Amino acid sequence: MPTQTDEAADYDFIINLVYERSRIRLHDGKQQLIRARLGKRMRHHGFETLGQYCDYLRSTGDGDELTHMVDALTTNYTQFLRERDHFDFLVNTALPKLVGNRKRFNIWSAPCATGEEPYSIAFYLSENFPLAAGWDWRIHATDVSTKALNTAQKGVYQEDRLASLPQDWWRKYFQKGQRDYEGYYRVKQPIIDRVQFKNINLLGNYTMQDQFEVIFCRNMMIYFDRPTQEQLVNRLSQFLVPNGYLLIGHSESLNGLNIGLRCLKPSIYQKA
Repeated sequence: MPTQTDEAADYDFIINLVYERSRIRLHDGKQQLIRARLGKRMRHHGFETLGQYCDYLRSTGDGDELTHMVDALTTNYTQFLRERDHFDFLVNTALPKLVGNRKRFNIWSAPCATGEEPYSIAFYLSENFPLAAGWDWRIHATDVSTKALNTAQKGVYQEDRLASLPQDWWRKYFQKGQRDYEGYYRVKQPIIDRVQFKNINLLGNYTMQDQFEVIFCRNMMIYFDRPTQEQLVNRLSQFLVPNGYLLIGHSESLNGLNIGLRCLKPSIYQKA
């Protein structure tokens, strides 16, 4: 029977391992969440206790299992048109100032979770910068969770997930499921073709082929400590075009960080 001290050490091991892999800090009080979300992985391997699962991770260093663990513990809550004013700012202010008559531009959604954010961006761009008018835009969508990316790439959502979208967009941008897919909607292929999904740890080693007019990195900073936030923002700003914009969540702030961005308004920053 594991003691409370043993269990505390197991939770600390998981917390530190997640931080090591993703820089996401699971704060004290997350023990119940850790146990609940790792339950499926424990059952998959036939482990009865968290300690057995931790011993497995320590002894094998199983990279695939570490990925599954991070997937399980990463919060991927999102919805279509979440914090909608950012999408209005994108098409009404940011892009008109940056692109002018230049028809090609790139947007980065990081993290993209299960895809609602990059597809929301694509819908807005389709409305305001239509491909039929010669616009050539691409959305790069990245996330540390392979499970979330798998859902995002499929672009299939239950009907209730579309509730925040204008009704006419349902028919315009989705195919309604039939028979076995009754109650589901799939993003139409021309939209999917404009979004490139990729597994990236934002604080890991990676390169991007393109520079971006706007980067969405929303509701992620809250999981990081201040030094990690500063490191992340400075890394992201390297990929912004001159005068490009970084959008963060409404509940987040970069005040006090040493970054090369100026705050235009809460949650909206511009490269100096």
